[in-house]
Amino acid sequence: MAPLWRRPSVLLGGAALYAGVTFATYVTLYDPKKRADNAATPAVNDARRLQVFDMNASKYDKEVDWDERLTGISLMRRFLLGKARGQVLEVAAGTGRNLAFYPATAKVVLTDFSRGMLDQVPKTQQQRLASCELQVMSAGELTFPDEHFDTVVDTFGLCSMEDPVRTLQEMQRVCKKDGGSILLLEHGQSNYTWLSGILDKFADLHAQKWGCHWNRDILALVELTRLEAWLRAAEGRVIRCVE
Repeated sequence: MAPLWRRPSVLLGGAALYAGVTFATYVTLYDPKKRADNAATPAVNDARRLQVFDMNASKYDKEVDWDERLTGISLMRRFLLGKARGQVLEVAAGTGRNLAFYPATAKVVLTDFSRGMLDQVPKTQQQRLASCELQVMSAGELTFPDEHFDTVVDTFGLCSMEDPVRTLQEMQRVCKKDGGSILLLEHGQSNYTWLSGILDKFADLHAQKWGCHWNRDILALVELTRLEAWLRAAEGRVIRCVE
């Protein structure tokens, strides 16, 4: 049997459910009819995004926990992060929702450009690991040396970056070429035209609320950076769950 991450029926099924539930929740809570001039919504740059993240930090886990449990996102996190080994870097770590799923032997560095988000990381989860360090840092400007980490992780972060290509390049740079792993769990543009149309229609409103561009073509970004080709040449691996 093919590994879980290679089975489209599992991942695409979860993707359709997640997108449907998220959209229904979004329309219910933030009724787009109240914002008729959708085109006038200003662009969300990193400065605005930082404001959004800091503002939402204290309530973020409560807001997303129900959706993640219902749609199986927590199970996807558990599967993916069970693959983490050695020295681990997680970019765009937010409130540390992945910490519970790392192996206890992992040595993890969590980075995020929002100090407000990192301030929410549970102390109990940090203490469960062999070591856990928090650093305020932009994923597009990592200060670590080349080939420093055995595993580099990003979950639901590429949607929330001004330059996601630069972030992927930085993740590639700091990951060891000899057996290193880059683990991605992302959401973005759907294979279903009707669903992509819905995501596109309300993308600006969603970005203003959460700092997230939920209609990005994540697979195209991975291909643009030649990430998988680089890992194959370097005898590394990329494990990706893309919704």
